[in-house]
Amino acid sequence: MNKPIKNRRDIFILTGILISIFVIGGLVFNYLKPQSNDVITIGISRWGGNPEFGRSVAGFKEALQENGYIEGQNIQYLERNSETDIVRQRQIIQSFIDDKVDLIYSLTTPGTLIAKELTEQYKNPIPVVFSICTYPVESKLIASLKTSGNHLVGTRNYVPFTQQYYAFERIFPHTKTLAVVHRKGEPNSTNQFRDVKQLLAKRGINVIDIAAVDLKEIRTQLENTKDQFDSIYSTCDTLTHAGGEEIIVEFSKRYQKPSFACNKEGVLKGHLVGNVGDFKAIAKISGEKAALILKGSKPSWLQTESPRQNYIVVNLKTAADLNIIVPQDILDNAKEIITE
Repeated sequence: MNKPIKNRRDIFILTGILISIFVIGGLVFNYLKPQSNDVITIGISRWGGNPEFGRSVAGFKEALQENGYIEGQNIQYLERNSETDIVRQRQIIQSFIDDKVDLIYSLTTPGTLIAKELTEQYKNPIPVVFSICTYPVESKLIASLKTSGNHLVGTRNYVPFTQQYYAFERIFPHTKTLAVVHRKGEPNSTNQFRDVKQLLAKRGINVIDIAAVDLKEIRTQLENTKDQFDSIYSTCDTLTHAGGEEIIVEFSKRYQKPSFACNKEGVLKGHLVGNVGDFKAIAKISGEKAALILKGSKPSWLQTESPRQNYIVVNLKTAADLNIIVPQDILDNAKEIITE
């Protein structure tokens, strides 16, 4: 009678030993086998030190976090700033390539053109997601907004000039000649100047072209032509972002010539108004696209988008300095009102 019990006991013991062997063996195997790297690495190229660029980076990361990519857990960022130096930008992008990052996030058209040039030389190029590129098709970053035709996709900070000018015109309807300040030869601002000239020609408004190569030339050209215009438009380009806004604002207030901008930072610094592409909001759209790419989508499958909502910013302090009363309907539609 005792023998079957003993056999059952032996079976239990043997089973326990076998389970222990498998568990311990599995642990040893997992310990010894090469560990896969599950952490995604993204190279971020800011291009410049403008605070709005910082908001763009923050928006991009925020969108990725909302899609399950948590910094310090399954994603890490290599953030670099070339400070608008082309040579430095090339070094930064090449370092991302050498580090085999999973994706590159690039700001501005000049910076992204370099990212495209260096990455497209490889058989399987690193995906590039961009933002703050006003005219990505015209600048030949991508084939079209619907499909890039390559390894790039992103967002553009494009608000039609008709909408930008309408916000300004509602506040200051007296413009007969508009000075347009932009960097000479930069694709974004060259295209903007074309759009401005075409629209205002239909309205019988003249345009003065302030095409500058550096900050000193902005100041010089504005002074030399100050009697020829009554208001100023600051374009979305790297020269206005890099100190041009301050020069234009100071000139505007000194000579009582209202100015408006196509980027939020310009209005924060003292332009009267702007119907702008909010950099953080559009960066979140870029972050959404980056998340899709990390999950298996090809950049060419995705569309490059514009701002999804109007974003009017009004500077009431500047309006007071210029003795201008801002209509209530503009204030009612403004996303931000600056009072100090």
